[in-house]
Amino acid sequence: MPKTNSTATRHIAILGGTFDPVHWGHLKPVLALADQFDWQRIHLLPTCAPPHRAQPQVLDTHRLGMLDAAATLDSRFHVDDWELRQGLPSRTLPTLKHFHQECPDACLYFVIGMDSLLNLPEWLHWERLFDYANFVVMPRPGYQLEQCRPELTELLQQRQVSADEFRGGVGKIYLAECEPVDSSATELREQLVNLTECPAMLPEPVWDYIRTHNLYAMSNNNDAALNN
Repeated sequence: MPKTNSTATRHIAILGGTFDPVHWGHLKPVLALADQFDWQRIHLLPTCAPPHRAQPQVLDTHRLGMLDAAATLDSRFHVDDWELRQGLPSRTLPTLKHFHQECPDACLYFVIGMDSLLNLPEWLHWERLFDYANFVVMPRPGYQLEQCRPELTELLQQRQVSADEFRGGVGKIYLAECEPVDSSATELREQLVNLTECPAMLPEPVWDYIRTHNLYAMSNNNDAALNN
């Protein structure tokens, strides 16, 4: 069952992803949540060889570079390369254990999408994840709560809380009440091949980094982009 911990002094969010590239669809919703729940820090955590997604198109150094650029937008952003330094396919349980050990005085909030929630039973040791963090579930176009498996329905009956009950503690699930962001990194990468102006879904600092390093260019430039 969810627990409340009134002694915690910090509220830290963790947003993982391939970030290939990072865009406003990642950043704007989590900033709104940070304002709502008074998160002091948001860890932007690029995954290493994500087991449930396609592999990133650009080098890890460029994913980190784009995140560093995005982090200039808000002082609460903190780029964290912990999963990359492990050199292993990213798994959520070791990550949450790491943050729990590094920040024992903090309440942790792990941000996922509705698509990830629906596939949660396929994650390694998924039922143990709630021993270390609260979970925020962001809406995703095309993914509905009605698609939940029976074990997820039971999980939500036990752990889902309202926004008023969500702050603090551990093991709670909050379904964020925001409009789903219809953003696709795949489509964005395709657009970046020929764009000469910053697309609406990209923060300007990230666009500047992409142009400087010639990332997501035409296929005959890809080798150069991967080695810059």
